[in-house]
Amino acid sequence: MQQVQLLQQEITRVRDLNRVEQMEAYMKHRFSFLGAMAGPRRDAYQRWKKQLPENLTRSEKWQLVEECWVADYREMQQSAIDYLLSWPKKSWEVSEIDALEFLLVNKSWWDSIDVIAVHLVGNFAKLHPEAFAKKAKEWEAGSNFWLHRSLLIHQLKFKDKTNLELLRYYISVFKFNNEFFIQKAIGWALREVSKSNPSWVVDTVAAENLVGLAKREALKYT
Repeated sequence: MQQVQLLQQEITRVRDLNRVEQMEAYMKHRFSFLGAMAGPRRDAYQRWKKQLPENLTRSEKWQLVEECWVADYREMQQSAIDYLLSWPKKSWEVSEIDALEFLLVNKSWWDSIDVIAVHLVGNFAKLHPEAFAKKAKEWEAGSNFWLHRSLLIHQLKFKDKTNLELLRYYISVFKFNNEFFIQKAIGWALREVSKSNPSWVVDTVAAENLVGLAKREALKYT
């Protein structure tokens, strides 16, 4: 779509070529960057968003997102996430969990996974709990650890509405995976709960025999 080309042009205008090497190294050289820092990139995104046609269909909006996702530069995926975050929270439809899954399993890294899982998947789970429970079973049974991380952290902002039984279940399922991003997710999820329910976190760490990174992160505030 022409709009995607216009977005890249806007971001290119605010790039700093001296930042490219640093940004790519920070992301372990998994992605190419234009060199736009977060502030200028978001300003460029906002200028682009203001000129979008107001009558775009949901399908056309998703086409924009998907074309940004397959674009060459990480700033394009970052802008796609900003665009998704601007959609009304209650507007998400049951079928759109498949599109979110596509974003989670393609061009996956912590910077995209964490925002999508916490803010978009978390919101979807609240809106469509039955549909999400069904999809979550598929994610759990699969081998993609980014989907497993998403299950562990999707309740991160639920506060006192966190389903502790569900979180405990996912911890018990995934705790034997020594992948850094899984152990970090277990600790992160528990650390967040510890802000309101430290005793439950201490009990869970002991009952699940958590060690190492997961344990350190979980007990940081207790």
